[in-house]
Amino acid sequence: MASPTSATNGHALPETKAPSNNGASSARHATIGDIAKLLNAELVGDAQTLITSFSSLDNTIPGSISFIENERLLKTALASSAAAFIAPANIAAKMRRAQRTNGKPAVLTGNPRLAFAKVMEFLQPTTMPEPGIHPSAVVSPDAHIGEGVTISGFCYVGHHAHIGDGTVLYPHVVIGDGAQVGDNCVLYPSVVINHHVSIHNRVSIHSGTVLGGDGFGYVMDGGKHHKVPQLGTVIIEDDVEIGANVCIDRATMGATRVGAGTKIDNLVQVAHNVQIGRNVILCGQVGLSGSVVVEDDAVLAGQVGARDHVKIGKGAVVGAQSGVISRIKAGDFVLGSPAVSHREFLKTQAAGRKLPEAVRTLRSLERQIQELQKQVAELIGSSESK
Repeated sequence: MASPTSATNGHALPETKAPSNNGASSARHATIGDIAKLLNAELVGDAQTLITSFSSLDNTIPGSISFIENERLLKTALASSAAAFIAPANIAAKMRRAQRTNGKPAVLTGNPRLAFAKVMEFLQPTTMPEPGIHPSAVVSPDAHIGEGVTISGFCYVGHHAHIGDGTVLYPHVVIGDGAQVGDNCVLYPSVVINHHVSIHNRVSIHSGTVLGGDGFGYVMDGGKHHKVPQLGTVIIEDDVEIGANVCIDRATMGATRVGAGTKIDNLVQVAHNVQIGRNVILCGQVGLSGSVVVEDDAVLAGQVGARDHVKIGKGAVVGAQSGVISRIKAGDFVLGSPAVSHREFLKTQAAGRKLPEAVRTLRSLERQIQELQKQVAELIGSSESK
């Protein structure tokens, strides 16, 4: 077998310098008029106001743009040191009146938070490393490397692996034999993609994440745990983002799947054969046991745990630290461990706060009963003596 080299389809690629910017950002300046055009939104105020940065409303700086999501924060925004801000379109009339007295320009839009995110990206765009293969990277001769790919220092790309056009591998990324990585993906330092895992297009995976490790499957026999072979794979669909130190295990058979547009926070465990739908949100420290099904648009808050084989329905919301042990219907909002409906959980919590008082009442009643029993016994004894 030929030794792995920095090559593509058996042909050597020219060596390039190590990426120098490594994802650093360079700031832009723009007028508020330019920003309004970028957002295709209405502008109130002086279009020539210069915007040099962005800031949160509780920490504004001169020259920055900030945002508010409701009328309640308008007074704070007008009094802040920000040069301009983004506001909801439904307070346009108040903004025009405020502009006449305050002079601070504003961009009006239906979704200020989304608009602010776009402005952040515009003012401080992230730049990627220059394409090429670093001399210290190890790339198997039979791997396919697309156009404009960046393979940084100390990466490994295995036999018959596929790296799509425009994809960036930061240092110490491992791509196993036969693994497929689509176009315009970004894999941050120390990501491991094990053999025959499939990643579609425009996927971002943050540092320390492992995709395609063995599922946790054992059979007890003769007092010992015997490993069940984990021969399936992992499929990550388009536009997924996976946080740092996430583990998504390969299936025993078939595939563990993460649907398009899903976003996974740091420190999440997804076990073998789990099926996650489209546009799902998994917050930090979620743990999904084997063969769990999470349908489209569901949200699992921090530290949610789900037992094996349960289904969480489309659009369901599971509150933080909940334990899911049975099916959650589509659209339900559940809390607690075991997870119950939001309304039932609140009733339980309210009742729980009354427990100390209930205990005091119970002890008082016990003393009264004991006293009554004593009095009854005395009456019976007195009656029998007569």
